[in-house]
Amino acid sequence: MTNTSTVRLHDLFDLFFLQDFQDNFALSVGVGSLIEDNQGQAITCPSCFSTFCRDIIRTSPLGLKRCQENDMRGAAEALRTGKPAVYQCHAGLIDFAAPIILEGKVLGTIFGGQVLTEEPCEDGCRKLAKELGVNPDRYIAAIKEIPVVTKEKVQATAKVLFSVANTLSKNAYQTLKLKENHREIVLSYNRLENIFHTMSDGVLIVDEQGIIKQVNVITEEIFGRPASDLLNKSVKELMGSETPFIENAYRHQTAYNDFEIFIDASLGRLHCISSGRPIVDDVGMTSGAVIILRPMKIVHNLVNRLSGAQATFRFGNIIGQCPSILKTIQLASQAAAGISNVLIEGESGTGKEVFAQAIHNQSSRRKGPFVAVNCGAIPRELMISELFGYTEGAFTGAKRGGRPGKFEFASGGTIFLDEIGDTPLELQVALLRVIQERKITRMGDNKVIPVDLRIICATNKNLAQEVEKGNFRQDLYYRLNVISLKIPPLRERQEDIPLIFSYMLNTMGREWGRTIKKVDPEVITLLQHYRWPGNVRELQNIVERVISIADENIIKPEHLPEHLLNQKDLTICHPDLTENPTLCAREMIKQNFNNKERQQILDFLLEASGNISHAAKTMGVARSTLYRKMRQYNISN
Repeated sequence: MTNTSTVRLHDLFDLFFLQDFQDNFALSVGVGSLIEDNQGQAITCPSCFSTFCRDIIRTSPLGLKRCQENDMRGAAEALRTGKPAVYQCHAGLIDFAAPIILEGKVLGTIFGGQVLTEEPCEDGCRKLAKELGVNPDRYIAAIKEIPVVTKEKVQATAKVLFSVANTLSKNAYQTLKLKENHREIVLSYNRLENIFHTMSDGVLIVDEQGIIKQVNVITEEIFGRPASDLLNKSVKELMGSETPFIENAYRHQTAYNDFEIFIDASLGRLHCISSGRPIVDDVGMTSGAVIILRPMKIVHNLVNRLSGAQATFRFGNIIGQCPSILKTIQLASQAAAGISNVLIEGESGTGKEVFAQAIHNQSSRRKGPFVAVNCGAIPRELMISELFGYTEGAFTGAKRGGRPGKFEFASGGTIFLDEIGDTPLELQVALLRVIQERKITRMGDNKVIPVDLRIICATNKNLAQEVEKGNFRQDLYYRLNVISLKIPPLRERQEDIPLIFSYMLNTMGREWGRTIKKVDPEVITLLQHYRWPGNVRELQNIVERVISIADENIIKPEHLPEHLLNQKDLTICHPDLTENPTLCAREMIKQNFNNKERQQILDFLLEASGNISHAAKTMGVARSTLYRKMRQYNISN
C-alpha cells in the first residue's frame, strides 16, 4: 500500500493538465487562481493574477510570506469544515481555498479570489503599504483596479471551486489506486518471473494449442538448446507424441503429477519426471498450461542424499605406512583420475569399500552419488529387480508405479558392486551389457534408459580361478578388470597395526567419551603377532571391546580376547601355524608374561594377607577379574 504522506500532487496529475485547468477556470469566473502543494509552494503559474497581487504584494518578502501563511490557514479551514474557505487576506482582498484531498491527507489547494466586496480604505492601504515597504501611491492605484463583487457571487464562485477540488480529489484517488494496482501487478509479475527463473526444475508455459511461449534457463539446459530454438514450437515436437497427459493439461484442464517421460535432448535421450497444471482464465476457459520437467538424475541424487548413498572416506582416511599399502594407495589415486572400471581384490575386512569411496571422492564424479550394492547379500531372485528396477505389475508384489534400480540411482556417479564373484551367471550377461552400452531396461518394460556411471567392483575371491572353474564369465572379467587393486591383508602389515590401533582407539574414544591414558606395550606385541583372519574389521571389534572394559582408562593384555592370549586357541584357529617359527617366539613372550603376572598376583595377595578384596583394589582390577586370574594360574586362596 502506498504511503499517502509521501505522495505529491504532481505524482498523480500532469502539471500541464493542472495549468490548463487553472487557466480556463480563472478566465471563466474572472478571478485569479493558483494551485499550491501541501507545503505552500506553487506548482502552477498564477492565472489572471491582478497587477496588485503579482507585482506589488508578492514582490515584498513580507508580503509573500503573509500570502502563503493566509493560504495555508484558508486550506486548513476548508479541510476542517468540509466547505470552501472564504477569507480576507492580509492585503484586504477576498480569497477562497478548496483543498485537494487524498485519504484524509491534503495534497494541495486550489486558491482563487483577489476580489473586493467593498471599496478599499485609502488610509488603511497607505498604512499597510508602508508596513510592507511598498510605494503607497502604486499600492492605492493598483488596488483600485481590483473588481468589487457581491458577497453572493464570492460564495457561488467558492462553491464552484470546491466542487472542482472534490473532482480532482476523486481523480487523485483513482489515479493512486491505478498506480497501486499497477505496482502490485508489476511486483507479482517480478515475483513470478524470479520464481520462474530460479527454479531448479525446467518450466515451460504453453498456450491452448500446445505452443511453447516461455521457458526458463533450466529448460534450456535440459534440452541443450537456447530459448530461441524452443519458443513457438509445439510441445509435442519436443516431448514426443507418447505424452497424451501433457495435451490433456492444456486442452482439457486435466492436471497430472510425476509422470515419467523420455526426451530427445541434444546430448541424448533424457529421462525426466514431469508434472503439469492447466492455466484457466477468469471465465474458466483454458488458456494453456505450465509443464514442469525434473531430470531423473536430480531425483536420484536427492534420494541418494537422503538415504545416505554418499561416499565419506578419502585416501587420507586410510591408515598405514608399509610399502604394500602405500603402493596400493598410489595406484588407486591414479585410477581415480580416469574413467575406467576398477576391480578391487582382497580378503574380507581389508577395507575394499573404503578404497572404492576414496576413488569416487577423488574422481570427477565426486559430486554425484555413490551407490554400494552387496551382490552376495541380495537373494538371487531379487537381484535383477534390485539392480535394474521394475515397472508396475512386472511381478506379483511389485510396487505401484514401479521402482528405479541401483543403476539408475547411481547415474551421474559411481556404483560399487561388492562381492561381484557371487553374481549369478544369468545376471553377469545383463551386467556385461550395461558396461558395454551404458543403458538399462527395467524389468517388465521395453523402454531403454541411459545411465552415466562408473563401475567399481570388489571381491574376496580369486576371479581368475573362478573364470577357469566356469563360475564367472571371462568377457565380464576382462571388462571389469581394467584396473586391478590388491589390498594386502592385515597380517602382512604388522608395522601398521600400532598406527591403526592407535587411530581407532582415539577415534572411538572420542565418540564414546573415553580418554585412554596408556596402552601396555605387551598389548601391541600381542596384536602384532596375531594372524588377523578378520583383518581390519576384526581389529575394530577388538578396539571396541578394550574401550568398553578397560579399567582406569589403561589398556592391558587382560582386556584382549582370550584367543589372543591363549596359544591353544590360536593353534585351533590356525593349525598351519604349528610349524611356524613365529609361534615359538610368541610362546616365549606369552610364557614370560604369564610368569610375571602370576608372581605379581602372589605378591599382592601376600601383602593383603590373602584378602581378595584388598588385593584386587590394590591391583586396580575388579574382584571377579582377580578370581579369574587366580583360577587361570592355579593360585589357591
